[in-house]
Formats: sequence, C-alpha cells, structure tokens
Amino acid sequence: MKNSKRGILISTTPYDKRIAIMEGGELAELVVEGASSNRVLGNIYKGVVQKVLPALKAAFIDIGLEKAGFLHQDDAVDRNALLRREYGDDDDDSPEEPVDIHELLKEGQEIMVQVIKEPISTKGARLTTHLSFAGRFLVCMPGTNFVGVSKRERDPVKRREFKKVVRRLKGHNVGYIVRTNGLRESELEIAKQMRELENKWEITNHNFHTQPAETCIYKESESVEQTIREYFSDNTDYVYIDDREEYFAMREYLRMLSPDKLDKIKLWSSSESLFEYFKIEDEYARSLQRQVPLPRGGNLVIEQTEALVSIDVNTGPKVYGKDQAKIILETNIDACYEIAKQLRLRDIGGLIVIDFIDMDSDDHRDIIFQEFKKAIRRDKAPISVAPISQFGLMEVTRKRVRVNLMTEKTEVCPVCNGNGHILSLETTLSLIDRWLARAHNKAHLRKVTLVVSRPLVDVLTQDMAKMFHYLEYKHHISIDLVEDEFAHVNQFSMYDDKGEEITDQFNFS
Repeated sequence: MKNSKRGILISTTPYDKRIAIMEGGELAELVVEGASSNRVLGNIYKGVVQKVLPALKAAFIDIGLEKAGFLHQDDAVDRNALLRREYGDDDDDSPEEPVDIHELLKEGQEIMVQVIKEPISTKGARLTTHLSFAGRFLVCMPGTNFVGVSKRERDPVKRREFKKVVRRLKGHNVGYIVRTNGLRESELEIAKQMRELENKWEITNHNFHTQPAETCIYKESESVEQTIREYFSDNTDYVYIDDREEYFAMREYLRMLSPDKLDKIKLWSSSESLFEYFKIEDEYARSLQRQVPLPRGGNLVIEQTEALVSIDVNTGPKVYGKDQAKIILETNIDACYEIAKQLRLRDIGGLIVIDFIDMDSDDHRDIIFQEFKKAIRRDKAPISVAPISQFGLMEVTRKRVRVNLMTEKTEVCPVCNGNGHILSLETTLSLIDRWLARAHNKAHLRKVTLVVSRPLVDVLTQDMAKMFHYLEYKHHISIDLVEDEFAHVNQFSMYDDKGEEITDQFNFS
C-alpha cells in the first residue's frame, strides 16, 4: 500500500470488534468494543425527570440505565439560536430569550432525550433534547427549521443553492445540516436520504407516545456502520473486513448509499491476520500502556485521573552536552506529534495537562505551541490549546464522546485497590489470540501448552469450550490448557512441545 493512502480496517472476533483508521500508512484512530460493551451513544430514550437543580443549571434524567443521565440547561433550550451561533448563516432571526432549567422541566415529567456522551466511570450519560439522526450526507434535526451547510463549502453562492434545495425537499418542523460528504451528491440522493432520516424520526416519535418510560425508543447504528458513515469518503482508498458476515452486511449497506464505491470494500482472506499485516497489533498494545517511547530516545508517561489526564515528556540519554537546548527542543517536537496521535488513538478527552521538558527560550516555547497546533489538525474532535504557561505546562481540552481505550479495555486491579490497572479478561483473551496468530505465522507451531489463571480457564471452557475450540481451529494449533492457581487474573504463559517457555518470543511490545 502507498503511504499516501487512507483506509479503514475492520476486524471481528467473538470477543471484540476493532476498527482502525489508517492515514498515510499509519494508524490514526482505533475503536475497540468488547462483546460485553453496552454502547448507548446516539440512542434516544423516553426519560423521566428525576431532579431539577437550578443552581447547577441542570437536571438528572432517569432513562433506565444504572445511573441517571445528566442534562445541562444549554442542551434543553431552543436549538435554533445555538445553531445560528455555530453556523452563523441561517435566515431565522427569531430573538433569543433566556430560559432557566426550572422553567423547562418539572420532576416526574416525561421527556425525549438522546445520549451525546457515554457513561464514564462514576458519571452517567450526558444527554440532550436536541435530537439528531446522522446520515452519510445529512444530519436531520427534528424540532428546528434550521438549514446549514458544512463549513468546507466556502462559496457563498453554492451554500445558498444547497440551502434552497434542502428547504424545498425537507419535511415540516425538521432541520438539516449538509455534511461534507453530501456536497457533491445529486438532488435525488439528498432527497432519498431525507426520507430515510425523517422516517427514523417518525418511528421514534411514535415510540415515545406508545412505549413506557425509561426505555430506549431509538437505537443508534452499530459501530462499523457508524465508522463507514463518518470516515468513508471519496478520499478512502480501501476498506478491509476479515469477517464474511460483516463484509456482506457492509456491502449491502454501502450498496444503498454509494453503489459506485463497492469495489473499495474487500474481504480479507490472507492467512496472516488483518491487523498483523498492517502492523497495528504493536500500536494497539502500546495504546494500553502508561509509557510511550519517542523516536529519539525520550518517552511520554500518560496518567489518567478522574479530573484530568497528565502527560509528562521525559528526555532520552542524550540530553546532556553542548547541544542540550537543541536536543530538548527536538524531543519536545517529537512529543507534540506523538501526543496528538495518542489523543486520537486512546480517545482521551476532558482536560489534558502536558508537562514538556523545560525550555529556557521563549522562542522555543512558541515553536512547541505552533508545532502542537499543527499536529492536532487532523483530529476531528473539538480541541483547544493554550500556550505554555510560566510553569512550563500546556493545557489542552478535547471533547470525547465514548469511553477511552484505557477505561474500556482495562479493569481496576483488585490487588492494589485501584492504584494501577490490569488487562481485562476480554483483552487478555485477545492477546492470546494474537500471540497464537503470530506464533503460527512466524514459527509454524503445531502444538503449545497454555497456562492461565482460573478465571481465564472458565472463559475458555464455558459454553462447551466454544472459545477454546475457536482458538485451536483458527490457528491450526493443538492447545493443552493448564490451570495455574497462583497466576494473576490476566496472566498467561506459553510452552512448546519440549516444555520450554516461549511466551516472550511472540509477545507484543
């Protein structure tokens, strides 16, 4: 593959689904969902107002999940004003009237809300009453008559033409935003997608009036379909899928949207795993680690807390000498691009504090500020950056809508009571799977002894040993399963047919 190509890789197993976005031959974004993940992002619920808190300008809404959702006043007021501020080019000049949350909502009131941010840690889902149904070309917004066009279209004449077409075709009391992917689409395709999105809204509205409270009345599309919708465009060169069922489902989905691009979707049939071929396995493993190496010997240390994420930039062994200031600058520049990459890979959000290596020169500090702004240009998430402070710290805020990789794929360690993390059983099983793939392809092993903890034995042997037989069949390897009562929950060891341990030979960095 040429380094300039952009692609999407989708890998499916019984225990997780992984979606990789490739840019310039490198991994740019990664979405990983375990089989037990209960995604609610984008879902719409018939909720009940549990408590209204005027002092916080917010309300808690019971939507039937473990924790009540959080609805801020800004997500409950008139949407037209917010959209005008965002796009600044609509013809609706209706005045804005400030309204308090207690005037909008009463305890016990039934309300239709949509999840805009997944529940994270001890916090419930973030909710909005500003509903939206996203298609590949359009975003449909019930309850508003606003019509907007992607900011990528800068020609004012074309913007006006787009809005005229949308206003003529759209239904009553629904607004639209024309997405970047829709700027080159025909009027027929725009009209076709409008009918699909408005039909979703009609069904959802019907469900709200007929179904009981605290239930989901609209479920968002699966992650693979969302990824195609969000990332697949004219600039996409390839989409590889390693699961036949997923492959045919995706072709059927794309056949309705863009039949002329069906040839870009390909079924991965090589004996080497999809993610191994594209060198993603090591990147994925690093994305779950606390320490990340830099090209010239330095490293990043990423620490996550409830309030913020701290990133410490450390020097390598060559920091001392005559060119100390130059080496520090180069290491900090390396850190800018690696941090930008890790923010996307791990989907880190909220407040991020970066402690760069101390620089004496104001010019060097400004260079780092400018380099970091360059590094984050490809990030689709809303992100803002402040210059390096007098204390040598850079503050970054980034919007996150789903649980980040570290939270999703690790568990709080029962031994240290939350001071550290261990890999979850799902992730450990994934590592065993990928270890076997690497061992089979590089050493052509036919038999191994797998030593694991009791919980992992249970996972492998439940449901008539479905997972155990899956691993043997997939990798053409005979496995002797041995329980070690002293092994940690996420620990596994591999031995060859001579009884020699070979775990480290095929481990991931």
